Amino acid sequence: MKLMTILNKIKPWILIHLVICAAATFNLIAVAQEEGEEEEESFPVGEHGGRLLMSEDLQVEILLYDRGIAPEFHAWAMYQDSTIAPEGWQLAAELSRLGDPEETISFAPNGEFLVSTTPIEEPHSFEVELVARYGGRSFEWEFESFEGRVEIDAEMAEIVGIGARRATAGIIHQTVLLYGRITPDPQQIRNISARFPGIIESIGPRIGDTVRRGDLLASIEANDSLRTYEIRSPINGLVIERQANPGEYAGDGALLTLANYENVWASLSVFQNDVLRIKPGQIATLRMGENSIASEIEYLNPGKGLSMQIAAIVPLSNPDLMWVPGLLVEADITIAEIEVPLVIDNRALQEVGGERVVFIQVGDIYEARELKLGRTDGRLTEVLGGLDEGDHYVVENSYLLKADLEKSLAADDD
Repeated sequence: MKLMTILNKIKPWILIHLVICAAATFNLIAVAQEEGEEEEESFPVGEHGGRLLMSEDLQVEILLYDRGIAPEFHAWAMYQDSTIAPEGWQLAAELSRLGDPEETISFAPNGEFLVSTTPIEEPHSFEVELVARYGGRSFEWEFESFEGRVEIDAEMAEIVGIGARRATAGIIHQTVLLYGRITPDPQQIRNISARFPGIIESIGPRIGDTVRRGDLLASIEANDSLRTYEIRSPINGLVIERQANPGEYAGDGALLTLANYENVWASLSVFQNDVLRIKPGQIATLRMGENSIASEIEYLNPGKGLSMQIAAIVPLSNPDLMWVPGLLVEADITIAEIEVPLVIDNRALQEVGGERVVFIQVGDIYEARELKLGRTDGRLTEVLGGLDEGDHYVVENSYLLKADLEKSLAADDD
């Protein structure tokens, strides 16, 4: 056994094979309880609130202590009901976490107990081998303690749509939020007027009608020649105004106004505190309800008058006519792209026990991992701790795992 080899090399150390099960208690070995607080345990508990392990006449109590300090193991021992001084016995532990390499933990005397020589980092969910050495003899225990763990076979995971992906490096987009509205592209507006003054013989399209380039719009009898000439549409578009009817005089004014909305603008308000950060060429991701589209800022329009506000103009391709002029929109303007070593998809984040977690996957086993998070752009979030590159974490339908875990916890509390 590898741990026995280590023990033989470093002499009196005990091998602990601990895996802490917290599906019911979210406890690692045994976390110290608040004074007066009672909690039902699934294992024997010693006088210090830790897990009690017994082998022949030797008793070992081990506790994960984390009150105001980095988590560490404390351990006590008794032989034939007599307390053993910390200097009189040895302990070592090996922790096996889901998807991680095994970790060997050493202990050293500290006052009235042994203490782990390194902090016990998250996650506090593992299998444990425990070996103690006393009086020239070795005593071994194995147990497991899992925290936030759910098991679902691959077939069921596929049926319910649970999908995982590898954690990798990524790019966080630093953004500024702007508001504005959709407007027509001025280059796609046409005011249709008579080439020569005369009487309108016919005018076909009505407001709201769609016309194609080359369609007949109106026929006019010219005053000077008394000959009838036709006016045809110069663009594909929509009739948004009509100022004339048959029999009326056609002079210098517009008869019809056409607009092509297959290309529109988003006019976004930029206030003074954002002016220096917003520039042409930046990517703007516009949102309207559940719809979104990305394009580039073409130019900044300072407008007129004494207003301190300018407009960022973003051209949009709109073949489906979804972005109708007049609609209010919001937009995230990407002002910087930051490469970070590790990111997660925000859809993976769930809240369990008041902490934000993701579920990692190893085979059919899923386990909640508390994360230390950094910058976010609303779609991706930087991971500073709690997850390693290459770990598989659940993105699609991760809420199903949360629901299953909370159901198990509620059942255990009953």
